[in-house]
Amino acid sequence: MAVRIDVEAFRDSIPTAVDENAARLLADGNVGELESAGGGVQALVRDHDATFQPWVGIVDGIFTGDCDCGISGDDLCAHAVATALTAFHAGATFSGSATPPGAPEHARYLQAAPLPAGD
Repeated sequence: MAVRIDVEAFRDSIPTAVDENAARLLADGNVGELESAGGGVQALVRDHDATFQPWVGIVDGIFTGDCDCGISGDDLCAHAVATALTAFHAGATFSGSATPPGAPEHARYLQAAPLPAGD
């Protein structure tokens, strides 16, 4: 099932510093070609002397991102935000149940290693 994203609400949810850094990345043309991956999208993003590969998609009903820049937490990094904004502008389609690249496939994992009853 494809999901529509409210871009204005997305932008409103991004912390100002992250939004400003993402805008810089976009203005400098540092977001590479989008690639579909696991029901979401990813791209190579140049940031100063480094290149990162953020992925964005909808996991368990929440728009989320994964980036190899090392920033962790609940908020998206500027690389992921720039990738998301590029995807929105390009009209990319997001699955309602995406899986980030490299993440274990939960259904297969749970079948292989089910939790004991009561856990």
